[in-house]
Amino acid sequence: MLEYRRKDLDLSTRIALGVEMLVPAEVRGWGKARELAREYDISRSLLYRFKDRVQAALEAALKPQPVGRPVAERLLHIDRAYVNKAIAVMPLLTGSVRSIQIGLELLWGIQRSVGYISQTLQAAGAAAEAHTQYHSR
Repeated sequence: MLEYRRKDLDLSTRIALGVEMLVPAEVRGWGKARELAREYDISRSLLYRFKDRVQAALEAALKPQPVGRPVAERLLHIDRAYVNKAIAVMPLLTGSVRSIQIGLELLWGIQRSVGYISQTLQAAGAAAEAHTQYHSR
C-alpha cells in the first residue's frame, strides 16, 4: 500500500487542511495560511494544492448527475468457448421458470427472481397475443 512521506500529514489531515483553505481568507482570517504552514511545517503552496485537490474532489462528487439509476452495461463476447458453454447449458433448460433462472445465471451471470421471470413471461405472452390478434384481422 502506498504511504505518504510524512506520516503526520495523513489523508484526514490533508482533507482538513484543504477544507480550511477553501474558506475565503476574509472569513478564515488573514495570515491563517501562514500559521498552518508553520504549524505543519509545510509550504503555503502545498496548502493551496491541498485546497485545489479538495475542491476538485468536492466538485466531482457534488456535480449534477443524470437522473435515475446508472445503467449497468456489459459487453457479451461470444467466442468458441462461450458457444460451447451455451451448448452444454441449453439441454438443462426445460422451459420452467426455475430453469430459466438457472440458465440466466450460468450463461450471463445474471440473477433474477422467480417472480421477475414469471412476470416477464406473462408480459411477453400478453404482447404476443395482442400482436397475433392485431395481425389476424
